[in-house]
Amino acid sequence: MSKTITVLDPTAKPKVTNVPMAPRVRDLNGKAIGFFWNTKPNADILLLRIQEQLSQRFLPAGTNWHQKQVASIAAEDTTINELVNTSDLVIIAIGD
Repeated sequence: MSKTITVLDPTAKPKVTNVPMAPRVRDLNGKAIGFFWNTKPNADILLLRIQEQLSQRFLPAGTNWHQKQVASIAAEDTTINELVNTSDLVIIAIGD
């Protein structure tokens, strides 16, 4: 008596989406800069250093800081919308 074993392949084909790059900001003077931290260790330190360096070279209109609640979960729509509506550009850092 022969038995059959069914092997299932749990992998899925990747979904490829072409997303155009945002236009490059040529001058940071007078721009509102958003900083987004995913809450992983050391990314906040990197973002602080970047903010310091940019503030020494440019005169930004201001900075907006936001962070995710949990590193492994996508950012909330309200957080993304806040960054979009209050920033001319956003710098994102991940850490570890």
